[in-house]
Amino acid sequence: MEIAREWVKNVFIIIVAITFVEILLPAGSMSKYLKFIFSLIIMAIILSPLAIFLE
Repeated sequence: MEIAREWVKNVFIIIVAITFVEILLPAGSMSKYLKFIFSLIIMAIILSPLAIFLE
């Protein structure tokens, strides 16, 4: 149960941090690419428990 709690905490912290960074960045041509990169980071964090189970 501790692993799940730690995972949820990490997901929450990453999403809050990325949202804060998106707010600070100016809207421009790079914002589309940065949102894509941030989405990949969030997806990697969410899927990280699968690596533990596949080992």
